[in-house]
Amino acid sequence: MADSNQGTSSRSGSDLTRHRVVLMKGDHCWKIRWDSGEEDLLVAVVSDLAADEQIDFDWFDAAMVRHQVASIEPNETGPHD
Repeated sequence: MADSNQGTSSRSGSDLTRHRVVLMKGDHCWKIRWDSGEEDLLVAVVSDLAADEQIDFDWFDAAMVRHQVASIEPNETGPHD
């Protein structure tokens, strides 16, 4: 199950927002973090993970993460990371 959470970026003096998605899969917990504006890079990274047969992260997992990323509004605020 995926859970999304976002907070202020740890970069001082930055207007970026740090986002986080947590994906629980069996005994494994994927914690995926990115700053606002890095969504395209994030999609590429989770796609690479899903394509790698040696990693227990499949295309369904990538779709769950992408769905969570798409559901985050650019100006939402939430708990700090």
